[in-house]
Parts: sequence; C-alpha cells; structure tokens
Amino acid sequence: MPLELGWTPDQLRLSLKPGTDFQGRVELQSPPGTPTPWPAGTAAWLRLFVPGSAFEAIWPATIAGAVMSWLQPSTDVDQVPLTAWAELVLDYPSAPPFVWLEGPIQTGCASSGFGYIAAVPLPDGTAVAVPVPGPAGPPGGGGSSVIVTGTAGLALSGHRAVVRQPDGSFVYADNTNPAHLALPIGITNGAAAAGDPVQVVMVGELTEPSWSWTPGPVFLGTSGALTQTVPGAGFLAQLAAATAATAIYVDRSPSVALT
Repeated sequence: MPLELGWTPDQLRLSLKPGTDFQGRVELQSPPGTPTPWPAGTAAWLRLFVPGSAFEAIWPATIAGAVMSWLQPSTDVDQVPLTAWAELVLDYPSAPPFVWLEGPIQTGCASSGFGYIAAVPLPDGTAVAVPVPGPAGPPGGGGSSVIVTGTAGLALSGHRAVVRQPDGSFVYADNTNPAHLALPIGITNGAAAAGDPVQVVMVGELTEPSWSWTPGPVFLGTSGALTQTVPGAGFLAQLAAATAATAIYVDRSPSVALT
C-alpha cells in the first residue's frame, strides 16, 4: 500500500525547532482508531543526514506498546544542518530494516515533532501511525493562542469547527465539502447568533466539561462536528489533539483529500 505522511505522499514530515528538545510520538492503530501494540521485537530509528556531506545522526526510537517515541535534547537538535533530510527506518524481527518514510527536515518556529497520519506496512493492510501528544511537561510561563473574531454567517454552536468564507463570515466546516479543504478552519469559542460576532480559536487550548476524549488526534467531521474517528471519504483534517478527556489543543494540520 502507498506510504503517506500527510500533505506530500511518501514523505516524512518532521519539524525541528532550534534550541528546543525534539519530542515525536506516533501511535499504531489497526484498524484506524484502535491502538495496537507494535510487533514484538520491532525497532525503529531516525537517520538524519545531508546528501553529499559527512553529517549523519541516528536517533533510536523507544517503543512501548502502541507508542513509538523519541526525545532528543536540544543540543542534538542544534547540530542538525538546515539542509538535512531524515529517514524513518523500521526493523521488524522477520525482515531486514527498510526505509519507511523520508523527506526534508523542516526547521523554524513550529513546534518540534511529527505531523499527520501515515500508512504502516503491516500484513493486515489496515494499520496507520497517528501522531499523538506527549506527556505533560513542567509548568511554564503560559502558552500562546491565536483567536480571531468574525461574523457568524448562521447560528453557530460553541466548540464546533467553522470555516471562513470569502466575505469573512464563518459557517460550519464539513469534511465532505471539497470547497472547505483549503480554507482556514478553526473552532468556535462559544455560541453566536447569525450576524453576531463570533470568536474562533485557530491555535490554543479549549476545555469543555462535557467532553470525553481519548488523548490523541481530533478530526473534522460533517456539519462542524469534531470526531476521533478517521473519516473514510471527503478529506482528512486534523484540527486538534486531545490532551485530556475534557481538553484539546487546537493546531490544524494541512488537509489531505481522500476521494
């Protein structure tokens, strides 16, 4: 089956932020939505290199149950040249090691880590690897959020996914509407009547006591619904990651057309 990791087929999407530890975690799910332990004896590592130069770094993965993870200190991150590429190598006990995914490393202001869902080469043909948030770190000085204010194009409920139309108004986003694939999508901070101002969270934390999420990715469904079920048609848009049963962190990844 084709190996994909998000926006560009067959490419690894790995981001490094200078001066920041690299924390990458992916969960094996087979079928999608059901965590499944990696096969016993599986090993994996990231190989970072610059074509035509002597630079090479090997970052081994830690595999525990369904989660494959990395935690590399910022001192390692700072040694990686801006022109580096990365390969994610899988080593099943029954086969020689092979390059699963590869691609250029993204370096900049984005958080370190992986992005997007990837098909996993397993015999059952239904497995995917889903980036998941890491364990909570020590308290910090507060994070940053991006909240925009617009006009509700129709009556909107709180904590629903919305898309910004060309006239600036917001309506419910829908993963079955191809016109929404490339438009800005956020999540309403509260309800709004048609024509009233509405606050939309594009990046940042949202909490709701009635939620009961499982830590992991949160996707766009139909009519503004948020779901942890991977859609099988339309387009795939991961809008957030659930960090607790009643909390999500909104940070949309580029959408991927499924049909």
